[in-house]
Amino acid sequence: MKTSPIRFGILGAGRIAEGFAAAIKATDAQLIAIASRSIDQAQIFQTRHHILKAYGSYTDLLGDPDIDCVYIATPHSLHAEQMVQTLNAGKHILCEKAFTLNADQAKAIFALAKEKNCFVMEAMWTRFLPTIQAVGSEVQSGAIGEVRTMEATLGFQQAFDPHSRLFHPSLGGGALLDLGVYVITLANLVMGRPSDYDVTFKKYSNGVDEETSLVAHYPHGQANLCVSFAQSLTNDAVIKGTKGNIIIHHFHRTEQATIYNLDGTIRETIAIPHRVNGLEYEIIEVTRCLQSGLKESAMMPWSQTISIMEQLDYIRKKMKLVYPQENHVS
Repeated sequence: MKTSPIRFGILGAGRIAEGFAAAIKATDAQLIAIASRSIDQAQIFQTRHHILKAYGSYTDLLGDPDIDCVYIATPHSLHAEQMVQTLNAGKHILCEKAFTLNADQAKAIFALAKEKNCFVMEAMWTRFLPTIQAVGSEVQSGAIGEVRTMEATLGFQQAFDPHSRLFHPSLGGGALLDLGVYVITLANLVMGRPSDYDVTFKKYSNGVDEETSLVAHYPHGQANLCVSFAQSLTNDAVIKGTKGNIIIHHFHRTEQATIYNLDGTIRETIAIPHRVNGLEYEIIEVTRCLQSGLKESAMMPWSQTISIMEQLDYIRKKMKLVYPQENHVS
């Protein structure tokens, strides 16, 4: 059990790493190292965020004995290999979503983590947001009755760039893996794992998906989900129950949700502003777990990461979407 501050290093110096570096300042953890494939980029990041160490090699950071936990902020396609390297270096892991390219990779990572006695958690930051936690409590309490349907969209119009990680097949590109993990996670939080999915989609010329729409089927309802790089969507979620409805505004980064009676009148507004940008809550959870000697978070258990990856695999099988370097899709 560790009571001193948890010391983080980051692999990757991109946009999400910038957000992490800002958020960690609102926690008890410490960011002491950044690694990039370019030492110049690492040093620019180091200066901007006042970090003690900068590395021009991921391997060099993993060999730093002062680092307790590694935040992996690289493209999806690199996650599995880098997590193996990190675990073999004896470091704990917080890894960005999507955790891996497929469920088999995720299972292998968790098996290795158990063997190495290391903590691993997927950085699905939406799960940890206080507003999402409050909405979950409202649903579980029966405040809106039995949930029958929900809708969630997440879309940001993007100009197609075949070299960008968002669109490159070898980097796990496409709307489903980058954005679909959010809507599927929310549907699972609210309604559980569905029995089946109907899938419609549009693909770019290189085979990755531009837009994907899902109908998730449940015994007593369904969830209508859509993710897109072709168009900007509302990015709200609407949960409809037998006694009321909930709208989660900008659900993936939400700070506010509104609970309505069936007649459309407002029953309650949940408003919980972020301390920084919302990433701080997953850092706080990692810190809590490591200081308590835990190897797995109850808020983001390994079983949930595997379940979501299995669902993504199933959907991609229907889409005939396979990434070049993955072993196979179940």
